[in-house]
Amino acid sequence: MQKKEKSENKKKSSKKTSGIGFAIWVVAALIILVLFIINQNKIANNLKATGFFNKTGLKTPEFVEKAEEPETVQAERKNEVEPIGPVEIDLNSTVAETPKTASPVKAQNETAKKQQQETIEVAKGKETAPKTEKPKTEPKTEKKETIVKKEVAVSTPSTKTMKLKLFFMTINSNGTVARKEVLREMKKSDSPLVDAINAVISGPNASEEKSGCRTLVSSGTKLIGASVKNGIATLNFSGNFEFNEYGIEGLRGQLQQIVYTATAFPTVEGVQFLVDGEKKEYLGQEGVWIGTPLGRNSF
Repeated sequence: MQKKEKSENKKKSSKKTSGIGFAIWVVAALIILVLFIINQNKIANNLKATGFFNKTGLKTPEFVEKAEEPETVQAERKNEVEPIGPVEIDLNSTVAETPKTASPVKAQNETAKKQQQETIEVAKGKETAPKTEKPKTEPKTEKKETIVKKEVAVSTPSTKTMKLKLFFMTINSNGTVARKEVLREMKKSDSPLVDAINAVISGPNASEEKSGCRTLVSSGTKLIGASVKNGIATLNFSGNFEFNEYGIEGLRGQLQQIVYTATAFPTVEGVQFLVDGEKKEYLGQEGVWIGTPLGRNSF
């Protein structure tokens, strides 16, 4: 009894293992079938690309021949540039740049036709495009500018002047002689003392003469030189200064005119007289003292 039970158990266990093995094979087959279905197109392409059936001598299945290439392969083939065959180029003909859409052969044909037409037209003596006449330009007329000169009043700056005190002499009705001071407006200069002495030598102007002014300086007298030092003006006169037609009164009068006019300047206190550059003690035949500087208090 025990032996029978053992044999039956063995049979049952063997059946179980065989059933399990069969189930495994079935599952594996299903997996292979599913993978084949999923990758059918790729497998077919690989078989087609490698030429497996042609190499083995077997007939290529229909599904392999109809297998489509993957999209990546198709994209790569689209990007491939087809080789361009040799192109004949005429080096003697100048081909203008054609647009990108036109082929080079077509452009060569068009340029060749144009050249043929030009040569035919030249041979027949046809006129080319009419020459455009240049527009006649009118001669330039020189515009003469009329310059109108306008007189413009230019305001010049007024010359600087100065007022100097001059001393002349007057003769009263009783015959007495007296000094008279006048204020004359003169042109400003760098040597006003010289201008004042020369004005006294020249004599009064018209308006001053009407007021009775006259000069007693000897006619023909000239001022040779003048200088001022330590308040003393040294005046050098010509030889005519020694002789006066009015005598001693005339000599005293001319000395007063010179001394008062010179000392009107604040820098002059007295006058040293020279005749022709020489220092003399007396002036004239009557002998008026001029050996030392004379001031206003000398008269």
